[in-house]
Amino acid sequence: MANGLWWQAMWMEMLVMGWLALELTDSAWWVSLLGFCRSIPLLFIGSWGAILTDRFPRRLLLIAFQGTATLGILLLCISSWWGVLAYWQLAIFSLLQGAIWALDWPTRRAIIPDLVGRERVVDAMVLENAIQNTTRIVGPLCGGWVLAAWGVGGSLAILLGIALVSLFFLWGIRSPSRAPGAPSSLGAALETTRKGWQFVRSNRRIWGVFLITIFMNVWAFPYMNLLPVFARDILGQGPVGLGWLGAAHGVGATLGLFLVHWARERMSNEWLFAGGSILLCLGLVAFALSASFHLSLLTLLVSGLGQSGFSIMQSGIILVESSDEMRSRVMGALVLAIGLGPLGRLQSGSMAEMWGAPLAVGGMAALAALGTLITALLIRGFLTGRKARV
Repeated sequence: MANGLWWQAMWMEMLVMGWLALELTDSAWWVSLLGFCRSIPLLFIGSWGAILTDRFPRRLLLIAFQGTATLGILLLCISSWWGVLAYWQLAIFSLLQGAIWALDWPTRRAIIPDLVGRERVVDAMVLENAIQNTTRIVGPLCGGWVLAAWGVGGSLAILLGIALVSLFFLWGIRSPSRAPGAPSSLGAALETTRKGWQFVRSNRRIWGVFLITIFMNVWAFPYMNLLPVFARDILGQGPVGLGWLGAAHGVGATLGLFLVHWARERMSNEWLFAGGSILLCLGLVAFALSASFHLSLLTLLVSGLGQSGFSIMQSGIILVESSDEMRSRVMGALVLAIGLGPLGRLQSGSMAEMWGAPLAVGGMAALAALGTLITALLIRGFLTGRKARV
């Protein structure tokens, strides 16, 4: 429940912030820069986060992170109610949310094996992705409708309420989950971090996931920050139409859960991960070429089908392949891979400003598909893993 509300708030927040930035600046560059601010903390915190999070019980960490994020939303609400909300406040809030996410997300993933047992990790990830994908539909739709009906102030108030309820559910968790041990000094912390990177590099399946995650976050996922530009300037839609564009990807990701469940008996985790990633990218290329609102919805739905394979198996492969000692460190490395995404936000913003959003999204998605294909084929043994059911 806490994760579902967490995802719901995130999809709503990204839509509301992107639309508000577009209204304040009327520039694709500044809209993308907001996405850059949200993502850049991951690059600096990713591989070092475990040094902090390994020292405390994971339940308490999640409560602290959620509480800090809730405070940030409250401050935005106050600025909106006073009529002084400006772009620089959105940028600072995005930096704060990115820093929290860099520590919060791997902690949420790391606690899962302790809650359900290692043998049911992939099943747990399917369930967690079912919740996540439901919010991919409901979140953008709610964000668009609330933004159209109640404006920015009403949207922020709804986000504040969601954050508070999520905090309540986290408080109810009763798990002693924590890392097996924390380094006693900075030198020991650096050594354990080095060992973590050695483990990532030595395990060909985890290394493949790491590289493909970089390609997807740098070249594919920046499309999300440019959705407001597509909605308003290319497809002639308002906040509600923007909400439907965001929801279409979520519909595809939800339907993709059934496809992944069927394919798990027939394909390895790695095949599902790489294949889903490539399908996601091809859907984005088709979306970039579309000038029809309804066709754009269909192409984003296809992209969402691929999202399921990517999302489930990204964490599933890592959690299955990692030892208890290395789990937090590998998840931290994954956050670093995600943290390279800001480079893509800057690239997409610059390309959109110079050549238009369609060329930016389509060209970068094609690069992501090519990088994924080359990685899957060149890393020896990556595609010969065991079947997905473990």
